[in-house]
Amino acid sequence: MTLAELEKRHRDYTASLDEWRFYLASYFGGKMYKEGDYLLAHPFESGANYRRRKEISYYYNYCGPIVDIFVSHIFRKEAARDYGSLANDALFEGFLRDADFDGNSLRHFMRDAARYAAVYGRVSVIVDKPSSDAATLQDAIDAGIRPYVKLVTPENLLDWSYVRLANGREALDMAKIREADGVYRIWTRDGWELWRTVKGGGVELVDAAAHELGEVPLVNLYNKRTGARMQGISDIRDIADINKNIYYLCSDAKEIIENTAFPMLAMPYGRNDAADEREVGPHNIIQFDPAEPNARPYWLEPPHSSLTEIREWVRQDIAEIYRMARMGGVRTTEDFAAARSGVAIDLEFQQLYAALSEKADNLELAETRVLELWARWEGAVFDGTIDYPDDFSVRDLDRELKNAFDALGSKVGSPTLRRELEKKIASALLPKADTGVMARIAQELDGEAGV
Repeated sequence: MTLAELEKRHRDYTASLDEWRFYLASYFGGKMYKEGDYLLAHPFESGANYRRRKEISYYYNYCGPIVDIFVSHIFRKEAARDYGSLANDALFEGFLRDADFDGNSLRHFMRDAARYAAVYGRVSVIVDKPSSDAATLQDAIDAGIRPYVKLVTPENLLDWSYVRLANGREALDMAKIREADGVYRIWTRDGWELWRTVKGGGVELVDAAAHELGEVPLVNLYNKRTGARMQGISDIRDIADINKNIYYLCSDAKEIIENTAFPMLAMPYGRNDAADEREVGPHNIIQFDPAEPNARPYWLEPPHSSLTEIREWVRQDIAEIYRMARMGGVRTTEDFAAARSGVAIDLEFQQLYAALSEKADNLELAETRVLELWARWEGAVFDGTIDYPDDFSVRDLDRELKNAFDALGSKVGSPTLRRELEKKIASALLPKADTGVMARIAQELDGEAGV
């Protein structure tokens, strides 16, 4: 193994790296975004002014909340998990509590994986098992020797290759993962090797081991599939560019406000400096020939009309972000949102539900594959099922409550209707109440009505 071979990157990795980093910065925002050189310099702008403008810039982060809302909808309801014969396994119970040896349960690990998949478009999960000298199951339990999972972001999966098997199916044949600076682990279908770079441009083999899985223990979690290997579609693929434009426009607006906060002074120049070179700009004094008619000092007020155009552009970009995220129907905090028909909102909700359902299906498939690999490491077979919820309806609680209270406030002549409206209000106000509490409320309402 040479250094060039060890550091070789897949062509798709090289083509997508900058895009992945841009998505990650757009999601986290803050210092990561400001240091990403996403603020363009104006033509002929001085380096000092650009650095100052970049330092005082601010980023309205719409990408992060959109991704978090998607993930929260998927994990709002617990997935139905039947672990089959693994359910009573002591090692497996430890894995469910601490799936990655970092204190995260399997559910929390999958939630984090879903979040990063939504940002990058695809993440990978390695299912590994430490080397063990445990003679008995109890020794393995006491030592914590069991399979575990590790999240691999696209930035750290440097190279991969597929091979066509005898049955015609394509299988992952090799995966090269960067575990630290200068440290790489190469997985194959029959083992792994751990390499690191050394001073002088060389490499050395640190460790190696064989396994009997017959496949690379790597599971890909796609946010949305593209049909290409290792390529997924990020939830913020187009939104991040619009968010960057808002970042750029806000910087321009701030620059205009600062430059137009005070008028520029115009003064006549002296006869002795008439031929001198003079700088003209928003931070300088404008000079004119004192021989001109009515030559006297005055203040020049810059125009502010471009601020209105920038503000309107920003509003349009924000509205477009919500539309592309299929969340226009739930946007209620923007005072400039235009009225929309109920049909348009329902259609947008349906598009959102379809996207969430696809994400849930991909999570279901990935988690099942993870558990299959976990069982194979232990010489067992996963015979259970994983079923993520498919219902992602979002009710407008305020609208439902208002309609119910308006109906109750009217002169409704039907006691049955009033009783059912009261039950609906109770259900909306107490979404997390257990079934016993809700049954008691229903009995109380029925009892008052003499039912």
